[in-house]
Amino acid sequence: MKQYKAVAGPKNFSVAKGDSQAAFDTFAEIINREATEGWEYHSMENISVTENPGCTQKPFTINYYMLIFVRDI
Repeated sequence: MKQYKAVAGPKNFSVAKGDSQAAFDTFAEIINREATEGWEYHSMENISVTENPGCTQKPFTINYYMLIFVRDI
């Protein structure tokens, strides 16, 4: 049997010009951190979440990257 875990990836990156590798390294750090807990990287999914802040404000949608991990249980 397998167990799955979803971890939110960073929403926005701000890197120095020409340093896109810093953004990639951030994802690698998340994957490596989860690996130390026995999780294996499975995939990355994009999900949209609509938040309803209250009656005086309009709902708004935020896009997230979710890193999916799996391990045997």
